[in-house]
Amino acid sequence: MSETIQTKRCSKCKQIKPTSDFYASNDKFDCQCKICRGATQKRYRKTKKGKFTLKRYNQSEKGKATHKRFVETAKGKTTCKSAEKNYRQTAKGKVVRQAILKRFFARNPNQLKAGRAVKSAIRANTLPRPDTLLCHYCPKPAQEYHHWHGYEPEHWLDVIPVCKPCHVKERKKAAATEVSPINALNRVTISLITHVNSSAI
Repeated sequence: MSETIQTKRCSKCKQIKPTSDFYASNDKFDCQCKICRGATQKRYRKTKKGKFTLKRYNQSEKGKATHKRFVETAKGKTTCKSAEKNYRQTAKGKVVRQAILKRFFARNPNQLKAGRAVKSAIRANTLPRPDTLLCHYCPKPAQEYHHWHGYEPEHWLDVIPVCKPCHVKERKKAAATEVSPINALNRVTISLITHVNSSAI
């Protein structure tokens, strides 16, 4: 015996759809289908009242908990990465990034000097270009050098070739003991990511 599929009429698009196409709360289905509800919420968030409501929700304990759960999902990680990349390409993002880097290198001058020392060594042909070598940690082609021994003057040229993904992993290992400019920029973009998160769920 075939199971009867329950349907409901959307009050917005007037189409009859399965109840699975509607959000449900307390055993009651929304009057609009998921597609129409999403479009309605998107328009509302662009209004002055909608922006205020969204900001207040994001700052609430419930909003913070929802954001935390979302960023731990595969979709959340992709959304946050995309939001961060897009923010860095904006005029404001570029200005903020430059300001963060300036403050960071003012506190960590050896890191800036170490990078310059490597570039000078490459220009002088005392160090090969990293993109002509293989990554130290994986079989992929290297893209940059990693100061595996720190940034003290005596270790400025103690580097190993790495690809960008492996370099990020090594930076994350060191993040527990120092604040990188990338981590600082991530904190600046958290409000933007939260906004994108709320729009996506």
